[in-house]
Amino acid sequence: MRRRLDIYILGRGRIGGLLARQVARARRAFARETGVDLAVAGIAGRAGGAALVTRAVGARGPRVLVDATAAEGMAAVHAAALAAGASVVSCNKKPFGGPQADWDRIERAAHRAGVMALREVTVGAGLPILRTLRDLRQSGDTVESVEGCVSGTLNYLCAALEGGRRFSQALGVARRLGYTEPDPREDLAGGDAARKAVILARTCGWRVDPGAVRLAPFARCGSRGDAAEFMARAASLDAPIRRRFAAAARRGGRLRYVARATRSGVAVGLRVVPAAGPLGRLEGPENIFVVRSRRYHRHPLVVAGPGAGPEVTAAGALADILEVARALGQGGTR
Repeated sequence: MRRRLDIYILGRGRIGGLLARQVARARRAFARETGVDLAVAGIAGRAGGAALVTRAVGARGPRVLVDATAAEGMAAVHAAALAAGASVVSCNKKPFGGPQADWDRIERAAHRAGVMALREVTVGAGLPILRTLRDLRQSGDTVESVEGCVSGTLNYLCAALEGGRRFSQALGVARRLGYTEPDPREDLAGGDAARKAVILARTCGWRVDPGAVRLAPFARCGSRGDAAEFMARAASLDAPIRRRFAAAARRGGRLRYVARATRSGVAVGLRVVPAAGPLGRLEGPENIFVVRSRRYHRHPLVVAGPGAGPEVTAAGALADILEVARALGQGGTR
């Protein structure tokens, strides 16, 4: 007898819409494989979001709430859904890269209710970096450090600048392709990368105060005006950014925006890296993660691939939904 997993998608933007279509394409084959039928029970934007969450919390049977927003204050929503017996899949970094208390609250709620809180998309889009770290820990390994280029947006900009594009031109293209946050200053200030680094650290089992992250921005953009106004004056940053990249090239290296997490702390900022190394070879909106652990110390574990874009982000969220569904098919989750 087939079981049904109801999916409630909070967010009607590009990722939410793509995810709904990907679920529709995958459901028949997945049902044949596992005996679990995937059903989009609701999708809502900002106006209908509260009603959708109320429906998901009050429903019965196996269900998953997908947070495909970038909204603040969602930790309480996640915890309430989990406590009511709904699994949560999040594309939203803010509940997990903010105060440690929010992370702890979500983890406790999932554990007590016997459901799943998954967030793979929050760091590497479709790349399984959080799953890899989780598997290492669960198999008895000890992670020593995670280092990498965690922002597909900034990696795209670095490659475009090295290819001769002006900063303002490259940023405009990245925004049109959907690589940036709605306000690109969130990417450029480094806050988005810092949240990802915090999530990486916490997935390794390290408690992190976001205020203690050593953060240097990709570019100092200021906070005046809205995103459209910033884009209109982005050309003022072309010359100083071009000089920094030229200086790195003269030293035989390349500039990359790198995050590093260890038990002793988290740092994020532009660094000159060897041009022939794994970080220096990155092109386009790729991410790369270099993991050193007790097992992978001399020869680190590397996870690399596309790290930005609506299609791969939606696909990463679908992979988390399928993990919930497989557990359901095997008798797990409520």
